[in-house]
Amino acid sequence: MRYRSNNEVKEGIRNKWNLLLKSSLNNITENMSGGTPPSVFVGSYSYPKVNIGPLISTSYGDDVTILDYPEGWAGKRLEDIISYKLSLIRGTSSALVNVDMSANKYIELLQELSMANKSPDIEVVFDKKPTLKFAEMMSSSVTDSDAVQYGLVSEIKKLKLPSGITVDKRIEKVYYDKDLNANDAINMLFEEGTEISKLIKIMSMGMLGSRKKRKLVPTKWSTTAIDQIISAYLIKKLVNYSSIDIFKVHSYTHLGNYFAVVLIPEYLWSFEMHEAWLDGRGNTEIETETEIHGSLKNYPKMGGSYFAARLAVSEYLNLHRKKAAAVVLREIQPEYVVPVGVWQIREGIRRAMKSKGNTFDTLDKALTYASMKTNLSKDEWIHKSEFIKLTKCQKRLFDFI
Repeated sequence: MRYRSNNEVKEGIRNKWNLLLKSSLNNITENMSGGTPPSVFVGSYSYPKVNIGPLISTSYGDDVTILDYPEGWAGKRLEDIISYKLSLIRGTSSALVNVDMSANKYIELLQELSMANKSPDIEVVFDKKPTLKFAEMMSSSVTDSDAVQYGLVSEIKKLKLPSGITVDKRIEKVYYDKDLNANDAINMLFEEGTEISKLIKIMSMGMLGSRKKRKLVPTKWSTTAIDQIISAYLIKKLVNYSSIDIFKVHSYTHLGNYFAVVLIPEYLWSFEMHEAWLDGRGNTEIETETEIHGSLKNYPKMGGSYFAARLAVSEYLNLHRKKAAAVVLREIQPEYVVPVGVWQIREGIRRAMKSKGNTFDTLDKALTYASMKTNLSKDEWIHKSEFIKLTKCQKRLFDFI
């Protein structure tokens, strides 16, 4: 597979941005009406006081849901994703808001907006015309957890929502149930079909949990928390299922990222993730995180990437009512010049798990196949693997059946 060069991708992003500016420049003023996916962004700078505001598009009367809908982004080009993000103007609060959320009409409006099940049009008055320093965005060095966020920014002086917004009744129910534990509310909503992106938004807005524990949560923290909470819930359910009986490999490539998931017959859940970042000079840095039999010793250095991958794999196993151990390989090419968030790991692996996959009779053959489309050998991938060393040193219960 041919990956695009760093410069090719950057040029594509600049071209998309220039086209976007030309088409919407006249619509960008201090007084605006536009659609929102709906979305709200909560920053992390200055925590426990945060900046918070809605995301608004320059399009009025259109369905702009796709602009902040990661579930629909797998398979898109990097410049398309950046274009979606840059198409949204991020409104910020006139003053930093304490995460404890004392009574505040502005917060209540944003919470109502977060429950909307369609893409409503909102009206805002900005302090000044929204601006963006595009060159600084392109030169910034960020991780998947930080990622490039949104485009034009300005402080909001006034926010008005349309009357009669249609809300998601499932979310409305848990919002008004202030005795319901936040984790239970999240898992219940997930089981009812509420999408991860929506759960992230309502957790950020402090809309879940018991009355006294509700707080605003920065969006990037909420993202990882949702992946962590739901994957832990799904892993607990695996005890009820039988193990797979053959080694399987599922793979998928998008946005300069290659994912391979090796499923291993096991009666106890174990999970290991390997990330290899390749630079333009051929150098590689590999990070490995392991949990054996459900025990994760330390918080993963790769942060949200780990939990996003863990959610996608445990979701697949629950869907098929099977248990297994899993080893995930992720190779990141120089083409991935602007990290766009851990959603792309979750959605990339979800796509991988939807593929038919290939089956093998040994772990060695499965790992060899999983490594074939990468720039590294099997041995380079697994030289730090605690889990694979363990499987070679002891027999599993599966071997005696």
